[in-house]
Amino acid sequence: MKKTFLTLLCTTLISAMVIAGCGKKKETKVPSTTLDKIKAAKEITIGTSPDYPPFESIDDKGNIIGFDIDLAKAIAKEIGAEAKFVSMGFDTIITAVKNGQVNLGMSSFSVNKERKMSIDFSKPYISTAQVILVKKGSTYKTKKDLTGKVVAAQIGTTGAEAAKTIKGATVKITDDNNIAAMMLENGSVDAVVLDIAIAKELSSRKDFRYIDSPLNHEETAIVIKKGDDSLKEAVNMALDKIIASNKYKEIKNKWKIK
Repeated sequence: MKKTFLTLLCTTLISAMVIAGCGKKKETKVPSTTLDKIKAAKEITIGTSPDYPPFESIDDKGNIIGFDIDLAKAIAKEIGAEAKFVSMGFDTIITAVKNGQVNLGMSSFSVNKERKMSIDFSKPYISTAQVILVKKGSTYKTKKDLTGKVVAAQIGTTGAEAAKTIKGATVKITDDNNIAAMMLENGSVDAVVLDIAIAKELSSRKDFRYIDSPLNHEETAIVIKKGDDSLKEAVNMALDKIIASNKYKEIKNKWKIK
């Protein structure tokens, strides 16, 4: 009787274990970090203001192109995702990154203390400077020559801050650099302050030149949401690998970036 009872008990326990084992569902890991979500979706969203050739602009077919764009695609590939670009005003990109509307901001962002208070930056990927763009026929040689003159610069840029250092000049803030260039072309302003690479590009196809003495020197980096350390680390690792390879040189040569 005792043996029968023990046999029945063991059989019951084994059956219960089998049923429990069969009924157990495989746990699915839910993406928790931004990087996890990017890898799961195989897509990374990047805010950019395509009015800054050769870094970012729109071609005749409506595609967003440029140095930053090709570099962003290379970074996305290293991370294991595809880059999806979201066109927006330059002055709205940082807010979009902070709010999670886009994962990154890549639009020739210069690193400065004010911006670092609210967002994080990747490692710098290029050095640049803000310069004064003028008409070829003008007599302006230094920033001192612009005392009492009108200078344009794009809203939210370090160019706008640099323009304010020109003593005695009136600074006009524009929505983008295309408008600033148009104003210089039609004589609405006497000069424009912008990135040296953009100044070179505009000078190559318009009746412009830039004053050799830069107003400042800057480092350019990618905007990342503050505290998003895993994404920042992944972006920096991708940048390190790309910069150490021929890919970085190829992209720079393609867009004539020195």
